[in-house]
Amino acid sequence: MRKTMFLVVAAGVLGGIAPLANAQLVDITQPNTTLASVLGRSFQVGDKIFSVPTNGFQSVAFSASEVFISPVINADPMTGLGFRITGAWNDAPGGGGTDFVFIYDVEITPEGIAAGRTFAAADLRFNGSASGAGSFARVDETVMDRNNMILANKQVEAIAGSPPQLSYQVNVQGQTRLRLVKDVQFFANGDNGTAAASFIDQTFGQVIIPLPSAAGLGLAGLGVVAMRRRRA
Repeated sequence: MRKTMFLVVAAGVLGGIAPLANAQLVDITQPNTTLASVLGRSFQVGDKIFSVPTNGFQSVAFSASEVFISPVINADPMTGLGFRITGAWNDAPGGGGTDFVFIYDVEITPEGIAAGRTFAAADLRFNGSASGAGSFARVDETVMDRNNMILANKQVEAIAGSPPQLSYQVNVQGQTRLRLVKDVQFFANGDNGTAAASFIDQTFGQVIIPLPSAAGLGLAGLGVVAMRRRRA
C-alpha cells in the first residue's frame, strides 16, 4: 500500500485565500486561454462573473499554465452556463497520488439580479477514468454561500471496477453569489494502475423570480391606506 498525499482544503485553504489582483475581465473565449491568466482576475460568461483569487490554483503536480479554460453555454442558457477546464491530468503508478485545488467565486451581475435572477442549480461533470484495483479519479467539491456557509459537499468519481459517477447537480436556488472549492484527485494503484481525466465542466442554471410590478405595489399601497382608514 502506498500513501496518497493530497492538499488540505476546507478551513485551511479558505482561510488563506489571497485577494484578487485586479478586476479586469479576462476574455476566455480566446483560444488557448490558460488558467494561469485568470488567477487574481475575473471572467464573465453570460450574466455570471467568476472571480479567481491569486492562489486559486494549488498543486505540486500540475501547473496552471498547462490548464486551459473556455466558456460553456447550454442551448438554453437558463439551464446552464459556466466554463470548462482542460488538461492532461493523471497519476503515474508506483508513487503517491496527485491532485490540484481550484477555488473561485461566481455571482450574478447586478443587472441580472435587478431582473430577478437567482441561481437554480450547480452542475459538475468530468471524464475521469481509472483501472487497476484501488485506483480512482475524483473531484470533491464544496459549494458555499457568500458567507462561506456550506450548502453542499459532493463528488464525481471513477473508481476502478465500479460504475462511474461522472456528474451531479446541487440545488442552490435563491443564491446570487457562491464560492466553490474543488479538490481534483488521481490515484493509480499498483504497478499497472491508471487514473486520469482531461476535462471538468462547471455550469450554473438559473431561475427568474418575478419582481413586484409598479401596479402591484400601487395596489398594495392603496390596500394599506384603506386598512388604516377603516381602523381610524
